Amino acid sequence: MDLKKRMISLLLSLVLCGAVFVPPASSASSTVYFTSINDNLRPLTADTMPTWSGGVLYVPYTVFLAQYNGGFKLVDVDYSYIHTSTTHKLTLYTLQQMLTFDLKNGTCREEISGESYPAQAIMRNGIPYLPVVMVCNFFGLDFSYTAFSQGYLVRINNDSVVLSDAKLIDAASNLINRYLREYNQSINPAPDTTTPTSPPTEPDESNTTNVSTYLAFLCKDGHGLDQILSALDSAGNQALFFFTPEALEQEDDLVRRILGTGHSVGILADGGTLDQTRALLEEGNRALEHLAYTRTTVAYVPDGQRELLELEGWVCWDQTMALSPSGTVGPNTFAVNTLNRLEGRTRTTYLTLEGGENTARILSALLRQLRYEHFVVYTPMETRL
Repeated sequence: MDLKKRMISLLLSLVLCGAVFVPPASSASSTVYFTSINDNLRPLTADTMPTWSGGVLYVPYTVFLAQYNGGFKLVDVDYSYIHTSTTHKLTLYTLQQMLTFDLKNGTCREEISGESYPAQAIMRNGIPYLPVVMVCNFFGLDFSYTAFSQGYLVRINNDSVVLSDAKLIDAASNLINRYLREYNQSINPAPDTTTPTSPPTEPDESNTTNVSTYLAFLCKDGHGLDQILSALDSAGNQALFFFTPEALEQEDDLVRRILGTGHSVGILADGGTLDQTRALLEEGNRALEHLAYTRTTVAYVPDGQRELLELEGWVCWDQTMALSPSGTVGPNTFAVNTLNRLEGRTRTTYLTLEGGENTARILSALLRQLRYEHFVVYTPMETRL
C-alpha cells in the first residue's frame, strides 16, 4: 500500500476507533487489561497496564521496544527525554518509517514526510503511553481488543502470529490465572498476622496510613497556570485541570503542555439547566478535538445535575473539599490549616483549587504538607475518579 492510501486508512481507523473502542463501564480497580505480543502474553503490573484517556486506548511505549517476543521484532524506539531534559520527544522507527511524538507540545508527525497526525502521547506512572490503534495502523501491525472472564486482552500482532485470540486465551489460561493472582496480591498485600511479642503500645501518629489524593484546578482563564504547572513538576505530581469551553479555546498552548506532561483535562460546565450544561460539555469537547485531537468524559458540573450526567457516561468530579486561598494568607499557614481540616480522614480525598496566582503562590507548601501528612497525590485518570 502506498503512503497516500496508508494515510487515508490510518485516519479512517482513528475515526472508527473513537466510535468502536470505548472504555468499559467498570472502574479501574475491577478491570484488568492483559497485553500480548503475537502469542506471547506479557507480565501483568499496575504500572504498565493499558489505560483509557479521552476515549482512546493507550499502552506503554515499552510495548513497541526492539525486542524479540515470540520470534519477531516490532519497531525501534528513541526516547530522547532519557538523555536530555530540554526535549520531550519519543520516536518509533523502522528502516522505512519514523513516527515522533512530542510530549511537551502534544503533537505527532511522520519525520520523513513531515505529515502531522491527530494523535498524542500521554504520561502515566512516569513513562509515555501511546495510542495503540494509531501506532499499529501506522506500522502495519494488527490490533485486537477482546473481553474474556478475567478481563480484557489487548493484542498486537504481525504476520508471525499463530493463535487466534480465543485460542491464545485458552492456551494461556494457567499463565493468565497466575499473572492475575500475582497482580491482585501486589495491589492487596496480605495483612501481617504475626502475633505481637510485647503488649501493644500507644499508636505512633507518624505511622499514618497513606490516603489516596487527587488534585483538580478550576481554570476559567490561564492566570497562574505556568506557575502551578512548575510547582507540580517540581514535586513530581500530576493533577486534573478543568477548563471552561472558552478557556480551552484561548489557552491552547497551555492545554497542550498540560496533556503532554502527564496531567489530565476535564470540562468545567456550569449550566443553569441540564441542557445548558450538556451544550457546554459538547462545546468543550469540540474545542479539545480541535486543539489536541482528543475528547474527555471528565466534567465539573453543578451538584444537582451530576447523577443524570453520570448515567449518560460522564465522569463527574465529586470533591471532598474546595480550596480558594486569599491574597493575604501565607503559604505555610494555608497548608497547615488545610491539613487540619483533613485531620482523621482515611478515605480517598478529592481537593479542588481555584486556578490563579493565589493558588500558584501556596501550592508548593500545600504539596509538601500533604506529603508530610501521608496524603499521597496520584495521577487522575478517567477510570479512577
